[in-house]
Amino acid sequence: MEAERSREKMRRMANLLKSGARMLNRACPVCGTPLFQLPSGEIWCISCDKRVVIVKEGEREGAVLKPLLWEELEETLLMKLREVNMRMRVEEDPEELQRLTHLVSSLLEALEDLKKARAD
Repeated sequence: MEAERSREKMRRMANLLKSGARMLNRACPVCGTPLFQLPSGEIWCISCDKRVVIVKEGEREGAVLKPLLWEELEETLLMKLREVNMRMRVEEDPEELQRLTHLVSSLLEALEDLKKARAD
């Protein structure tokens, strides 16, 4: 099982390199796997399957964390929309459907507001 995971990780690393990413001389602070810089400039950990932000000494931490917070909020709103959608699929009570519809509307508004705030 561990050998299979290791092979999968190596395959993903090879695919990243083929797609133009480059392996950095830094390791993920969580798992120790080498980090990759994607052609978009993002730094990625293959094992954690997450973006990594490197904060240089003297940089304001808030300026780095703000984009991550926006992404996390957007992910949460989308997850909640999926959850409400699943509930709407099976709900038969008209009053509950109406409540869920209002909830979807509020979540979509929040998502739109987040995108506008992010652009500022």
